[in-house]
Amino acid sequence: MSDHRIPLRIEATAYVRMHLPEDLPDGPAPALIALHGYAQDTEAMFAYARSLAPQGTIIIAPEGPQAFYAERWRENVGARRIGYGWIADPNRAEAEARNRGLITKALDLADSQHALDPERTVILGYSQGVGVAADFAVHERARVGGVVGLAGGVPTANRGALDARAGLPVLWLTGLKDRFYAADYNARVVERLTAAGVALDAEALDIGHDLLAAVQPRVAAWLSAHT
Repeated sequence: MSDHRIPLRIEATAYVRMHLPEDLPDGPAPALIALHGYAQDTEAMFAYARSLAPQGTIIIAPEGPQAFYAERWRENVGARRIGYGWIADPNRAEAEARNRGLITKALDLADSQHALDPERTVILGYSQGVGVAADFAVHERARVGGVVGLAGGVPTANRGALDARAGLPVLWLTGLKDRFYAADYNARVVERLTAAGVALDAEALDIGHDLLAAVQPRVAAWLSAHT
C-alpha cells in the first residue's frame, strides 16, 4: 500500500433551503439561487434572498458542504457555532465540481416541484459564494440567466471562460474598504467581466465587506428587472 494520499469516493448528504410561493404562475417560474459566504449564517442568507426576490420567485439556498466550527458563542462559553463553506484545498477543481453537482441537484429538486424558467433564473453569491456562482454560470450555461456578485471574485480558472457568457446580465457590487477582496482586485475582475462582453452593472461602494444590508434595495430592483 502506498504511503501517498489516496482518494476515496463516498456518498454524502447535502442540504438546501427552498421556498415555493403559493402564487406561482401556471408556466415556468423565475428562480433565485442564493449562495452564502464563508461561515455565514445560512438561515440568514435564505432570509436575505427571500427579502430580495420579486413576488412569485422560487428561492433555492444550498448549504455549503464544508462544515466546521466557526467561533465560540459569546452567550455560552464553550459552545461553538457550525459554519459552512464551499471551497476545500488542495483540490479546488474537485471541490468546484462537487459544488456544481450540489447546485444542480437543488435545481432539479425545485424543478420537480414546479418548472423553472432558466432565462429568469438568477444565481446570487455573497463573498465566497460569488466564486461558486461564477463557476456554475460558466459551466452550466443552460440553467442560469443572470448573476449577482456581492463582495466576491471570479476564480482565475474561470476568467477565460467568461467569453462564452457574452450578453449575460450581471450585477457586480463590491466595497472599496473590503478587507478580503481589495479594491485593485475588484477593479481587475470588473475589467475582465467587461472584456468578456457580459451585460455588466458594476459599482464599487465606499463600504466594507459586510455590504448586504446597504445594497439590498439595489439588488431587489435589479432582480425585478431580470426575473
